[in-house]
Amino acid sequence: MSRSRSPWLYRFVRDRQSQAEPLGVILVIGLVLVSTTVVVTFGFSAIESVQSRSELDRAENGMTLLDSRLSTVALGDSERQSVDLPTSNGGYTVDEDAGTIRIVHRNYDESNDTKLVSNTSLGAIVYRSGDESIAYQGGGVWRRYDDGSTRMVSPPEFHYREGSLTFPLVRIRGNGSAAGRTTVGASAPGTSESLYPTNETYPDDSEYQNPVENGTVVVTIWSEYAEAWGSYFETRTDGNVTYPASNQVTVELLSIGTLGDFQMPPETQGVTVRGMDGGHSLDDFSFTIRPQDTEESSFSNLDWSFYAREGQEEFEIHVGGNGVNDCNEDVTLSIYYSDDGGDTHHGWYSDDYLETECGEVNGKPADGDEIWVDVDLTPEDGTDMTFKKVKNDNVHFKSGSKSLAGDARFESHSPDPNVTYSSGNTENLTLVTRHYFAEMGPSFDLIVADGNNAGIGESGSSGYIYYGGSGKVVTYLHITEHNVTATVG
Repeated sequence: MSRSRSPWLYRFVRDRQSQAEPLGVILVIGLVLVSTTVVVTFGFSAIESVQSRSELDRAENGMTLLDSRLSTVALGDSERQSVDLPTSNGGYTVDEDAGTIRIVHRNYDESNDTKLVSNTSLGAIVYRSGDESIAYQGGGVWRRYDDGSTRMVSPPEFHYREGSLTFPLVRIRGNGSAAGRTTVGASAPGTSESLYPTNETYPDDSEYQNPVENGTVVVTIWSEYAEAWGSYFETRTDGNVTYPASNQVTVELLSIGTLGDFQMPPETQGVTVRGMDGGHSLDDFSFTIRPQDTEESSFSNLDWSFYAREGQEEFEIHVGGNGVNDCNEDVTLSIYYSDDGGDTHHGWYSDDYLETECGEVNGKPADGDEIWVDVDLTPEDGTDMTFKKVKNDNVHFKSGSKSLAGDARFESHSPDPNVTYSSGNTENLTLVTRHYFAEMGPSFDLIVADGNNAGIGESGSSGYIYYGGSGKVVTYLHITEHNVTATVG
C-alpha cells in the first residue's frame, strides 16, 4: 500500500528552509567578523589618540614644573635644579638657537635714530611628539598643536605694570636630546647682566638710565610660538602688537616723556607730555620762575607762558603781564584753550592767586633778597579761577578773534562736572588744569615763550610734573640677561 505524498507547497517551503539555515549562519558569522574588525580598527585609533593626548598632557605638566624650577636657577635663587619628565613617547631636545629676541629704542634723540639694547637667541627646551610640541622658552611654557596654532601654558618672565617693564631674558644654553622618560638638569654658569639701565651710552653720550625719555621701545621675537607670545603681549599691555611675518611678533611701547623734576627748557623748547592716560590723569604740575640773573630782587617785566598746539587745539598757561616787578606783589595767572584754531576760546583768570616771593636761595648771604614766583596748577586748597576773556594776556596766542566761547562745557571725562560756563562763572583751578591736559592728551609739547623781553632765567627755573601713563607707555625699563645651561638624559 503506497504512502500519500506531501502537498507540493509544503515540500517547496521545507526545501527552502533547509537551504537557508547554513546561509544564515554564514551571514551572522560575516557580520560578527566585520563588526569586530571595525571596532578593533577604530577603537585602536581612538586608544592611540587618547594615549598620545595623555602623553602630551603629561609633558605639559612636566614642563610647567620645569618652568618653576628653572626660574629659581635663572633668577639666582638656586645654583642647580633637575626635573624628571615622565613621558614614555616623544623626545626632548635642548636647542640654544630656538627663538631670537631683539629690543631697540627708536627715536631716542627725537631724530629718528635707533639704538639696539639687545639682540640675542632665547634657546628652548622642547618636547616633540609627531606634529605637536611643548617648549620652555623665555621663562615661559608654550604649546604648539598639529594644526599650527599655539597657546601659552605658563607666562614668560615679562612683567609690565603701570609703565614699568621688567624683562629678565632667560637664555637656554647647551645641547643634547633624549627619547621617552628623561631628566632635565639646569645650572647658571655666572651672574646676570643688566642691559638697561647701565653705564652704556647712546651716541649722544647720555646713559641708559630711567625714566626712559623720547621715542618708543620695541620688542621683537622670532619663534615658532610667536602667535602665543603676541597674545600674551596683547593681554598685558595696550602697546601696538603686530605680526610682521610668520613666526614673528613685535610689541611697541611709547616712552612717557618728561616725568618728575625737570629743568626749565629755554625759550622755544618744551616739556614733553607723552603717553598720558585718559581722563584726569595729571596728578601734579608746578614750576618756579626766576629772573635771568637769579640773584636779582625784582623782575624786569614778568610776562611768560607755556603753550601747546595740536591741530586746531590751542592751549596756553600765562604768568604775569601786569607790570609786576617787586617782592610780595600779586601776579596774574590765565589759562587759555581753543578747539577751533582761535576763533573762539575758553579763558580762565585770577589776578591774586600767585604772588612774588623774595628771600635767600641755597643759603646764600642776603646781599639783596632774590625773587621768584611759585606756580602750582594742581593745588589742594580749592583755588578758583574766573571764566572770562584772556586772549590779550597771552604771549603766544594773541592774534585772531578774542570771542569767549558760549558753549564751554566740561563733560568729556568722568571727573568733569557736566557744567556749561559763561562769563563770570568760577571753577576749581586743579579741575581746570586737569581738564585741558586731558583735552590736549595723550601727547603734546608745552613750549616756553617769553614776552616783552621778560628776562626770565630758564636755567635757574625748574618744575615738577607727574601723570599716569596708559598701557601703551614705558617709563622704567629693566632688562637683564640670565644664561641657563641645560642638559637632558
